[in-house]
Amino acid sequence: MDRVRVRFAPSPTGMLHLGGARTALFNYLFARYHGGELVLRVEDTDRARSTKEFERSQLEDLAWLGLSLDEGPYRQSERGEFYEEAARRLSEAGLVYEAKDEAGRTALYFRPPARSGSFRDVLRGEIRFSNVEDFVIRKSDGTPSYNFAAVVDDAAMSISHVIRGEEHLPNTARQALLYRALGEKEPGFIHLGLILGPDGKKLSKRHGAASVAEYRSEGYLSEALVSYLALLGWSHPRGREEFDSLDELAREWDPSRLGASPAIFDADRLLFVNARRIRALPAEELYRRLKPFLEKPLPKGRELLAVEAVRDEMRLLSDAPRLVREITGPVNPSAFAHELPEPSEAVFAHAARTLEGREIEDLESGRELVRELRAWAKEEGVRTRDLLHPLRLALTGRDRGPEMAHLFAVLGAGEARGRIERAREARLRA
Repeated sequence: MDRVRVRFAPSPTGMLHLGGARTALFNYLFARYHGGELVLRVEDTDRARSTKEFERSQLEDLAWLGLSLDEGPYRQSERGEFYEEAARRLSEAGLVYEAKDEAGRTALYFRPPARSGSFRDVLRGEIRFSNVEDFVIRKSDGTPSYNFAAVVDDAAMSISHVIRGEEHLPNTARQALLYRALGEKEPGFIHLGLILGPDGKKLSKRHGAASVAEYRSEGYLSEALVSYLALLGWSHPRGREEFDSLDELAREWDPSRLGASPAIFDADRLLFVNARRIRALPAEELYRRLKPFLEKPLPKGRELLAVEAVRDEMRLLSDAPRLVREITGPVNPSAFAHELPEPSEAVFAHAARTLEGREIEDLESGRELVRELRAWAKEEGVRTRDLLHPLRLALTGRDRGPEMAHLFAVLGAGEARGRIERAREARLRA
């Protein structure tokens, strides 16, 4: 195979959504598999809708996903001379003419020398087309049309393969005719299957789909999104469904496993993958990533203990403030004092005495404390539930949550003892 060069060509008229992110990912993986190059081209010829803000957002999203570029970004708005030269060549061949467009403005039209033909798609084989009408290649404002600019740029940049969604199939027929009229070599075309919602309809926000920026702000991990997107149109030869990193995915990826069938997006599955990836992160790394989502600092000196305490309950990084608050937030014992079982007074009294003067600096010391409390309860004939449930309510005011040892480790002995004493007093008053 000749040198492989692929391109990702977003239009800065909106945010980068799942379909575009998948296209970017598959172009990246295809280039890495073949030892080729990934070129970024910004298709910003829509003057009314293209903005620098959208372009900057899309570039940030690509960087967050880990999709490094070999060239670019090139901007079509800065490549006018290439389009003028190509239009001149078509004019000399007698294949263009000026006419009024639908709005009554003068535009430059391409007259295909053939109205029918075929092109080859790597996944779908030969695709036949017919009845192609004349179409605009230069709009009335002087900017090139999408199909014309794409062909001119792909040829000038020596793009070997064009990987994109199947919604572009109608465009490919027109582009194939332009390649031939310009005497340029056509790239290999790979049209990925559509991404559909669980109901089989075109993916939209009602299916839970969002832009990459929205997934970032909600607290998804980039590697979780990449791992999930990779399986929307590609399958691993041994059936793997998750990958720890983009590098691992790139090592496992083989373009022969690409498919043309539609892929189903499942928001719940993506959330499940994200939760698994969160649980797999070391506490230090997870702390680094969730810091931007915190509303206030974690307990000083116990930051990693707090992270470990909430990690198993987290599905999104943005869950962290709520989960930490459920441990460290204020507790009103009077709200549950009347529900406490009879042994709770003795449980609180013994736990408070045990905590007096004690240091709990790590999870293991928290677990040692819980073991001591369990041994005492067994000797006193107190059921495990009548031991742990009152203590959990005293410490957090909640019926459920992290392992008891985590609560003691995050709160520390002094704060835990104070909460237990207040719960004991409320029980006596109830």
